[in-house]
Parts: sequence; C-alpha cells; structure tokens
Amino acid sequence: MSLYSDQTKEKIEQILKDKFSPIHVEIEDESWKHEGHAGAAAGGGHFNFMVVSDQFEGVNLINRNRMVFNALAELMKNDIHAMGVKAKTKKEWDEAS
Repeated sequence: MSLYSDQTKEKIEQILKDKFSPIHVEIEDESWKHEGHAGAAAGGGHFNFMVVSDQFEGVNLINRNRMVFNALAELMKNDIHAMGVKAKTKKEWDEAS
C-alpha cells in the first residue's frame, strides 16, 4: 500500500464519518491487486468498504449506494477508480454478526 493510497483511505473514512455518523466503518484497500490496470496507472485506487449507519434505515440498497457515491463524488474524480460498497443499518449489521 502506498502513501497516496493510505491518504485516500483516510479521506474516505473522514468523509463517511462526517456524512453518515456511522456506528462502524471498515475500509479495505485492494489497489495492489490491480497494478497495471488502466485506472491504477492513472492513480485511482480500488477500495471495498462497509459503512453502518442509522441514516440507511428505510432506504433501499440502490439509494444507499447512491448516497455513498454522492458523498465520495469528489474523490471519484481522481483518487478512487473503483469501490465496492456495503451500506447497512445497525440492525442489519447486528443480525449479520
């Protein structure tokens, strides 16, 4: 993992915390798996993450993902090439644990 990737991960975490007041945030940087990929060559990282927030209560999965994508829109211009999102309510997270 590079310094750039670490900084992007920190930015993602801060934005998610500011926007969703999450109970839990987990971010996995998988950029190393995509070395040589066009998006990676341009500097954009590949991230998977889970964010657990009561703000997702009553919101369907597509709209939860839209909420997260909108929150990270600025980073998606250069810092994020691809991301996998799991957006859950506390109840869903508790049931899965």
